[in-house]
Amino acid sequence: MALKQLALRARTVEEVRRSLARCGYGRDEIAAVLARLTASRYLDDADFARTWVAARARRAATGPARLARELRAKGVADADIGAALSALAEEWDVAEAAAAAARRKLSSLRGVPPSVARRRLAAFLERRGFSAEIILAVCRAQFRGAEESSEG
Repeated sequence: MALKQLALRARTVEEVRRSLARCGYGRDEIAAVLARLTASRYLDDADFARTWVAARARRAATGPARLARELRAKGVADADIGAALSALAEEWDVAEAAAAAARRKLSSLRGVPPSVARRRLAAFLERRGFSAEIILAVCRAQFRGAEESSEG
């Protein structure tokens, strides 16, 4: 059963453990299966974390905090999460990813007063897992023209 799941997509040790437990396997059976799968490198949480982070960051424009939260929910250790996020940071511009997500979101905020749009954009970026500093910088950049035209 575990191999069928792994054939569909990569999984963490904890995901496989939960799945086998749900199917009624005993603790000893689960431990034996996990040991075999880990030894044969079918299960590797560090590799899973690197792959997951790279795919989610690019496909969904997701920030580091949300990526870490998602990996923790899948049972990945904090050390593996940190290593995956560090590896990603070397090749990925988080501020640019946040700006791209903001540009896409702003199209749905046309016609909304700038103060409301700014608040909604900030909440959207926060839910996506971007830091407060990045959110502030992106909002300032996106609404700079609106602020200047309302002052003049």
